[in-house]
Amino acid sequence: MKLIQWTLFLDMLGYRDINGAINSEAKAKEFISFMEDNKGGLDFSNRSEVKEQYKKDKSFDLYLYYDVQHAFISDSLIITFTPKEVKSLKNNQLKYMHSANALFIILMRLQAVIFNCFSQKGLFLRGGISTKYCYIKDHFAVGEGLISAYKAESSLAIHPRIVFSPEVLEDKQLKSSITKLSDIMYGGHNIIKLDDDGVHYLDYLGYNLSQIDLNVKMISDHAKRNLPMYLYSLEQSKLFFQRHSEAIEGKLTELESRKAGLNASEIQKLQKVIDKFIWLKNYHNSTLLNHEKFAEYVIN
Repeated sequence: MKLIQWTLFLDMLGYRDINGAINSEAKAKEFISFMEDNKGGLDFSNRSEVKEQYKKDKSFDLYLYYDVQHAFISDSLIITFTPKEVKSLKNNQLKYMHSANALFIILMRLQAVIFNCFSQKGLFLRGGISTKYCYIKDHFAVGEGLISAYKAESSLAIHPRIVFSPEVLEDKQLKSSITKLSDIMYGGHNIIKLDDDGVHYLDYLGYNLSQIDLNVKMISDHAKRNLPMYLYSLEQSKLFFQRHSEAIEGKLTELESRKAGLNASEIQKLQKVIDKFIWLKNYHNSTLLNHEKFAEYVIN
């Protein structure tokens, strides 16, 4: 039996503006260094030491069940967790719970890339998620899962959000397992969020909050065992939301300033871009609503 495959296609909003402004070797090298940092972060989360740690995990050895691959192609990032045939896996319910767990791991690993993009360059990710087949080798990626994830990114995402291709949540058992795992381990913080337009997307901000929420048993138990580490995590979350707030405000200010001298048609076109970041501002603010620790990072 195999678990569910996860394939993500992610695009960096604003990359073309930055790329178009590179007019010297120094700027080119600096930006390439930034992209190498993103790749390095994912490589680090997939290093041999991590694989050894998972081998010791009695509840879920990620690498027993998945071959984990990623590739950067220009401003796009492709990630796929390809399931392996595991003869000892015979329980269908366990299959879905492990598959749901893998999605949480993907989101956990994406946090560093998301943070690096908006804090260093004011770039935000937009993407699609599929459960169809994809194969990655070096800088090549193929498969129907890649196309499905790309279509979700290009036609459904619209705003800076990572959305689910429709076929993912048509699997009711998979959706139920993600919700169940959210209840068991994350205090009900479901990482799938339904937007007003009927599109489901990955709630990376809500997940970030869940990692420092003392109402979650797993987090409170960890804080009791290692308070300094919990306080460090709290400060990291504060930094995440502070920089997220600053990046959104900076982007909106920059876009509004571009209106000067434009004609009505050009302003209308620019407004469509501004609307994407207004959506992001609203997502940011709604996440921090009623969280006293983070009230200062709400965007006015």
